[in-house]
Amino acid sequence: MKYSSAAIWELTYPILLSAGMAVLSFFFSKKFDLDFDGLVNASLNVFGILIGFLITVLTIIHSIENSYTRALKEGGSYHLLSVYLKHSIWGCFFSIVIGINYVFFYATLVNELQKIFDTFFIFSFVFALLSSFRFIKIFLKLSLKNK
Repeated sequence: MKYSSAAIWELTYPILLSAGMAVLSFFFSKKFDLDFDGLVNASLNVFGILIGFLITVLTIIHSIENSYTRALKEGGSYHLLSVYLKHSIWGCFFSIVIGINYVFFYATLVNELQKIFDTFFIFSFVFALLSSFRFIKIFLKLSLKNK
């Protein structure tokens, strides 16, 4: 499927910004005193709730058949919306997996590996936030368009 340049930007900006934040955190992590334990615990809670919400939205989107969803399907935007939703769900899931691994294995890692693990966590955290924000922003814009 061929996408417009705006759609390509929408698809890639969460990955690009997440990678940028991960690189910044890798090189400048000593200058910032982040509470990673608190961030991991909060992300486990938030992304767990968010996955439940997104999966509920997924079932609702696939079960609704009205003029609005038909217009999305005919225009090709429905596929893009479902791609955004899948990215959000998988981003939250991987952030939870990395967060759980952080809780269990972080203390046993060597100091250099802890920095790499922090970088992976920052990447997954930012990606999950940005991809979820992207989907929710677009979904709200589309669903509130007629109101």
